[in-house]
Amino acid sequence: MNESIAIDDIETATTFDAAHEALSRQGWTVLAPALLEGGVRAALGRFGAIVPQYNGEDTWEVTMRPGFEKLPYSQSRNAIGPHTEVPVGNPPPHYLALHCHRQARCGEGHTRLADGMTFVRSLDAELQRYVHERPVQFAATLAPGTARRQTLTVPIIDASASGDRPIFRFSYNQFLYGDVNPSEAALSGVSSGATSVASTRRASASRDPLVRLAMLAASYFESEAVPVLIPDGHLMIWDNHRLIHARSTYSDPARHLTRYWLQ
Repeated sequence: MNESIAIDDIETATTFDAAHEALSRQGWTVLAPALLEGGVRAALGRFGAIVPQYNGEDTWEVTMRPGFEKLPYSQSRNAIGPHTEVPVGNPPPHYLALHCHRQARCGEGHTRLADGMTFVRSLDAELQRYVHERPVQFAATLAPGTARRQTLTVPIIDASASGDRPIFRFSYNQFLYGDVNPSEAALSGVSSGATSVASTRRASASRDPLVRLAMLAASYFESEAVPVLIPDGHLMIWDNHRLIHARSTYSDPARHLTRYWLQ
């Protein structure tokens, strides 16, 4: 796996022109605190309009909350597998931003990024046809264990989207457990071998293209993803229609970032 990028090695943008150039070239950028002096919302307004999230608010606090100790969820300290944000969105947010208030002092909790289209080009011909042509039902319970759920059936690479390029959607959790935000019961179905969507998929991994995609993405991330510890006071923004992201596990309960979605 790539080593995490130290702040001295990050291409920290000190002008908005530089941020836009990096975002276009590599799909992500980190804004220096000086660019946020007029307010985070004003800075983000140079990239798009802030839109509401699952909770109906336009911000989401990415920090540890009780009740999610066993789940791959943003408000746990657990690792989260490769995914794009809101694959059930039509369209999903174009940009995702994380404003770091306090990074984990344990040296973990990396935001890991990889180019989704480069990942697709690494697949065999059969899977490449699958991601371009086969509609997939994406499903997201709005919070693990709750009843509210959104679904959308669309190919992983959605060429019907408006704009000059297709939208890439992906969810490790969805492809293994049947939901972007799986419940504890869905996860335990895998570990116990109980009959469930997830365990059935695991058992037929050699035949199920979604399971194969999840496993291949996890392997791809180990060798190709860029792991970044966003420094305190900085803001990271990336192209959610192009990049897959993930998070490594961490132990520091004081880690705190605020998430924004932009269109």
